[in-house]
Amino acid sequence: MRPLPDSVNFWKKQINLINWLKKPKLVLQNNSNNFKKWFSDGKLNVFHECIEKNINNGLGKKTAIYFVDKNFSIKKISYNEIKQAVNYLTNFLVKNYKINSKSRIMIHASASFESAIAMLSCAKMGIFQSVIFEDLKKEAIKTRIKIFKPNLIISRDNDENIKKNFKDIANQKKNKFSLLIFRKQKTLLKYNFLNSTDVLKHKINSKTNLIKLNSNRKFFTLFTSGSTGEPKGIIHSTGGYLLYSKFTCKKYFGMNEKSIVLTASDAGWINGHTYALYGPLSFGSTTILVEKPMLLLDINFLKKIIKKLKISILYLPVTLIRLLKSVAENKKIKSKYLLTIGSMGEPLAPSVGKWYAKFFKINKPIVNTYFQTETGAIITAPKYNSPLKKNPHGTVGKPSKIFGMNLKKNLKTNKEEILLKNSWPGCMIDVINGRKVWDKYWTEDGQFKLFDIGSFDKFNNLNIHGRNDDVINIRGHRVGSEEVESIVLKINQVSEVSAIAIKDKLESSKIILFVVLKKKLNENKEVIKKKINSQIINYFGSYAIPEKIFIINSLPKTRSGKILRRILRDIVIKPLNKSLGDLSTLLDKNSVIEVRKVVSNEK
Repeated sequence: MRPLPDSVNFWKKQINLINWLKKPKLVLQNNSNNFKKWFSDGKLNVFHECIEKNINNGLGKKTAIYFVDKNFSIKKISYNEIKQAVNYLTNFLVKNYKINSKSRIMIHASASFESAIAMLSCAKMGIFQSVIFEDLKKEAIKTRIKIFKPNLIISRDNDENIKKNFKDIANQKKNKFSLLIFRKQKTLLKYNFLNSTDVLKHKINSKTNLIKLNSNRKFFTLFTSGSTGEPKGIIHSTGGYLLYSKFTCKKYFGMNEKSIVLTASDAGWINGHTYALYGPLSFGSTTILVEKPMLLLDINFLKKIIKKLKISILYLPVTLIRLLKSVAENKKIKSKYLLTIGSMGEPLAPSVGKWYAKFFKINKPIVNTYFQTETGAIITAPKYNSPLKKNPHGTVGKPSKIFGMNLKKNLKTNKEEILLKNSWPGCMIDVINGRKVWDKYWTEDGQFKLFDIGSFDKFNNLNIHGRNDDVINIRGHRVGSEEVESIVLKINQVSEVSAIAIKDKLESSKIILFVVLKKKLNENKEVIKKKINSQIINYFGSYAIPEKIFIINSLPKTRSGKILRRILRDIVIKPLNKSLGDLSTLLDKNSVIEVRKVVSNEK
């Protein structure tokens, strides 16, 4: 085996990607239990890197952010205006909510001016923040509040139920937080806040001091589902995360000051942090926030904004690309400004990738990205300027040797699991949920587990084949099977439940539920199915509605009591006369016969 490159020296050479307020001399410190510190003696401020630095370089009047709302309206804000808004909000939070360096702020807003200003205000103050999806329902919000324990929650009044939901949560004894709501105004800087008048009327100071923050200071946490019932709070550092974000923006997209970037991602996703906000702004680029990515399914509107805003980098979720293909199969969009297209969220099928490139008349590789919330930014992808013949559509490129990526057969699943031997600056630094969750990410010899199955092609490009755990990827949302099951089990009539995922014709994942009811129930099965759907919608939102709900008498289990999800998945996918493979560990073969019968009758 060829020796791995010296990753420490490699990252030492990348230090100057950031305008440090105190340049670090240390690169990597290894602590026990796989905890690592990058650039630990360095000091910086994300707001300075993303806003003030660019203003100092003469970009103050340049458009920093375009915002496309759900009514197809396009608004813009300059770097100077962002600075003013952030300073107003920062001072307002300190004066009215006694926010300090030990505070925690949760932001409940989709991609919007409001979320951007709130995120950058937290960044300037060094406040540990967490952005959650605006579409989350009350129970899911409550779970995340319980884990994160915010002092303040910032939201906006785009939904009449928001205020009521948060007040209901706040009224519970264990939940102690303040609530601040952005009210709709004609101009960005004229914010009205809950229980206050206009910020400007308070004569809040438009200047704030710049705080030098340690590189390893906790920057933000994002919640992502895993194989357990509770969502995981992934924590990223300030310096390591930002440096690695800039590195990937430059390497894979060729991002620079002249770039105009549209990353169609919610602010609650890691994509919305790295490639819709912090990454582009750190280069002095112009970024475009789209309130609802599905707006881009309007082909005429998509064509209009690409040409009107002169978009050079277009980065779309795979789900959206598949839907575009279904509504615009034979159409094309050509723009002299559009240089690079990318995909995110889940594996891109080769056929869909070929159509995507043809649709935008791009004759070079799609930046088909592979990364996770845990990795902070892209681990591997075809570079925007790499040769197409060595980067066939569907692969996620040739992984850099600096990660020490390898495939190791998982003895439980007999599949090749992706591992990373070397750490990198953007890797998560901790989890809110504790050591037990943290330890699950590491092998005994200290390799990082991505929980994905992969293989290499003849060019050493990586192909992703899916998860090696029980996480379901739905339209880019990671949903833990156990989290789904725990929500359904709250229904009194339900005794047991198993959630699996299957792919539809568009290669999109769908949830299938197998439900066992408590004995001696007289309630109609269709009524119970409606209850289940309602429960899931109220917790996750409509995106997680099951494709099918099968009511059965018993679940196929091993003799040790483990549910055989593989069997359930095969029953749904395979024809009735096809073998289900090895059933030697099965406790009761009659359960399989019954499930097959139910599925066959309801298909």
